[in-house]
Amino acid sequence: MSRSPVAVLDLRHLSPPEPMERILAALESLPAGEGLVAITPLYPAPLLTILSADGFAYRANAVEAGHRLLIVRLESAELLADDWDGDDV
Repeated sequence: MSRSPVAVLDLRHLSPPEPMERILAALESLPAGEGLVAITPLYPAPLLTILSADGFAYRANAVEAGHRLLIVRLESAELLADDWDGDDV
C-alpha cells in the first residue's frame, strides 16, 4: 500500500537549527498515522535523536547534492518499507 505524506518541506536553503525547528513545529499538528517528508541541508542527527525519544518512526536517505531526505510517520512504522528510496517525492 502506498500512502502520500501530508506535506513536503524543502528546507535545504535554511541554516541549522531552522530546518529542525520547522520540522518539529510541523510535527506538532501531525495526526497519528500521517507522515511528513523533509529535505534538509545536512544529515539531521540531532533531530533523529529527538524523534526517537518522542516515539516517531523515520527513514533518512541521501538525495541529490548530498542532501538528506527524511520521512516521519507517527505511530505507523509499517509505512517505512525497507525498499523505500524516496523516489516518489
